[in-house]
Amino acid sequence: MGNIRWGIISAANIAYDEFLPALIRSDRAALVAVASKSLEKAKRFNSPHIYGKYEQLIEDSSIDAIYIPLPNSLHAKWAVRAMQKGKHVLLEKPAALTEADMYDVKTAAQENNVVFMEAFMYQFHCQHKRVRELLESGIIGNYLHVKAHFSWMLEDSGDIRLKPELGGGAMRDVGCYGLHAVTQIVGFKPVQISMSGKMDQDNGVDITSTCVLIDDQKRTAEVTASLELSFINRYEIFGPRGSITVDCAFRPDVSDDKHGKITVKDYNGSVILFEKFKDDQYLNQIEHFHDCILEGGNPDYNVDHSLKMARYLEISYQSLHSKSVVTNVN
Repeated sequence: MGNIRWGIISAANIAYDEFLPALIRSDRAALVAVASKSLEKAKRFNSPHIYGKYEQLIEDSSIDAIYIPLPNSLHAKWAVRAMQKGKHVLLEKPAALTEADMYDVKTAAQENNVVFMEAFMYQFHCQHKRVRELLESGIIGNYLHVKAHFSWMLEDSGDIRLKPELGGGAMRDVGCYGLHAVTQIVGFKPVQISMSGKMDQDNGVDITSTCVLIDDQKRTAEVTASLELSFINRYEIFGPRGSITVDCAFRPDVSDDKHGKITVKDYNGSVILFEKFKDDQYLNQIEHFHDCILEGGNPDYNVDHSLKMARYLEISYQSLHSKSVVTNVN
């Protein structure tokens, strides 16, 4: 197979601003078609084909893979439909709003023998490999607490992130990055989750929320997400010998110097290591996906990992709405 021929369902800003430029940077990719309800927005992609209906794109036999950045509530539905047509699918996070929907995605991927991956692009930045190396080195000892924070200021009151019927809410939008870092990068396995937050009075979605997680060793983790605070994206890992802080953890590409930054401090709070990393996380994600298609492999971050993420997010919102602590998470 030569170039992987891509289609994009939705002319969302993330598709145009981030995914398309990364696709152009790849020497193994070609954009074939974009489907959008807004033909004007779709035209800016300069795609050979533009469809007004999503069905038209997934029926296009010239397309190998589809990127789906639709509103959260539509993710699983269109991923399943695309895979049923034999398309490989790169699906924006969160892949599904419920664990049951995520099982449907897994079934579709297996039954149709296609590659599926949830697009947590940040994990393909090299700084997170370095974090794992530092953890394994024992530089801070066995970790005891993890803290993640991702916030930004949403100023558009009509944004889809504020619509509950579309799967809106701060924890789903940016908090899922923190949950992912805690559970997938650090490897924290919660047995108990509780979530509380500030709800938007007009729309009923969380605009600032915090999850508290506890594992079977009584270690703790805290994930905060907000759509009303200044732009911060980091996670921190604490142990008896010190701490590891990853600044610009999720969007190093939009930091002042476009670098991710890792700081290690000893138990007295003195800096003992500082490293900066520049990488192309969006391109790395696409190339890993290409490798899986061309070599018949399974993504490093596979559908079973996405099942866990769907479960953690669903339980978090159950806790928020019931105002209770959910145990027996795993």
